[in-house]
Amino acid sequence: MTDDLSARAGRLLDLWSALALRHVALGAACACGAGGVSLRLEDFELDIVDYLQDGGERCAEAEVAAWFRARQSSAHATGATGATDVGTQPLRQLLEDVQEARVPPPVADWLIPRLERTLHSFAELHGSGMAG
Repeated sequence: MTDDLSARAGRLLDLWSALALRHVALGAACACGAGGVSLRLEDFELDIVDYLQDGGERCAEAEVAAWFRARQSSAHATGATGATDVGTQPLRQLLEDVQEARVPPPVADWLIPRLERTLHSFAELHGSGMAG
């Protein structure tokens, strides 16, 4: 099971690495000549991890909730500004942690399907057929 989670985390890491550099246009140019805003998908990395952190803390599975709460406490204890301040690339770090079995299997079992849905959705919308 752990090998499967590691392989799935590796595929998600590859997918996110490819997606992260793509751009998303927010808004469009209007008649006055002002252009829309363009963001890279990488700019959503903190939002994705915040979403997972929030869901994990409120999870009905005790081990999952405890792990995410400990992660939150650890971030505050080390002087981080929030749960997602675990580095400049928290999603990549989380996936690497799953890949290297630094995340307990019940937590990885909870986490990986959510990340698969999220990243495959990003790929379908913005990845030009990258979803797999």
